[in-house]
Amino acid sequence: MLCALMSLPLCAQQEKSNGKTVMIETQVDAWQARRKQTLDWVRTAQNEKLSMPQREAAYKKFDEVLTKFDKNPFGITPMEAMDLMQIFYIPNEAAKMETELTLVATLATTGWYDALRFADESGRAEIVNNEEFFKRSIMTRKDEFIALLTNEPEKAAKAVAQGIQYARVVQEGHVQYDPRWPASYGLLRMECALSGSKTCKKPVEMPAENWPAAFEDAVARVTHYYRLNKN
Repeated sequence: MLCALMSLPLCAQQEKSNGKTVMIETQVDAWQARRKQTLDWVRTAQNEKLSMPQREAAYKKFDEVLTKFDKNPFGITPMEAMDLMQIFYIPNEAAKMETELTLVATLATTGWYDALRFADESGRAEIVNNEEFFKRSIMTRKDEFIALLTNEPEKAAKAVAQGIQYARVVQEGHVQYDPRWPASYGLLRMECALSGSKTCKKPVEMPAENWPAAFEDAVARVTHYYRLNKN
């Protein structure tokens, strides 16, 4: 699996020095701790070196996470939700490719809207490049998604548009996670860790009056991204 799934969630917060990757220990926000716990359960469940009771107990915990997500997809951050899409839903529900694309588009729209409002440019770069936020989940069944986009582009576009519409509804009061989660990324967090500070400065938030335009920017990016011409 990708870095964001098989390493700690903080794996994206790295710097390269003299050709070497240097891990930077940063403060962990609540959503990151929850994400780490979920991914630890996945790793434990997959670890054949552990006893069966250990693995079964971890899988049970992960199954509880999936059950909660089924009931409320917006009770966790879009980044955590994309983890679940990559690990479980898309690999195991290939027959529902259009449905999965719709949910991916919803998560991508809400997540990028959050990033535009509460992250700085460096944080957004981490979310896109290091975490591969937009493409990570669909890469688990890349060929099937390409086939959908190639052979049935109108159907795929409709699925994405429906996901975006769901995102509009979600923003009207159905979000139960902390939308400021993208502030966990970026150079400010890295600089804070390097200085050894106990409290870190957060990125400057976008003024609320600019939020409607930011949502439309998120819509435009998601609409353009989930098309055949993307890598």
